Amino acid sequence: MPVFLVESALPEFTPEFAARIPAHRAVVNRLFVKGKLLTYAVNADRTKWWCTVTAENEYEVMEILSEMPIIEFLNPEIHDLMIYNGQEQVLPPISLN
Repeated sequence: MPVFLVESALPEFTPEFAARIPAHRAVVNRLFVKGKLLTYAVNADRTKWWCTVTAENEYEVMEILSEMPIIEFLNPEIHDLMIYNGQEQVLPPISLN
């Protein structure tokens, strides 16, 4: 499945924005479990945000992003990746058997 890099500037942490973060983190965790999100990152000064998303096309990426409670504060740029390598592709899964 294609992988997309999404990036956006983050707004100032107003009380309204901060109040949405717990619900946002719950959605992010659910998207990881579903395999829709592969990575999620915020820089140290909380001004920039990135994630990698598995989706068939940019429209599906926007549908996934629309589930995020902070989406109205973001201006996401979507980049279709030609190459994506992650640790999960290099290391085999651990078996507890």
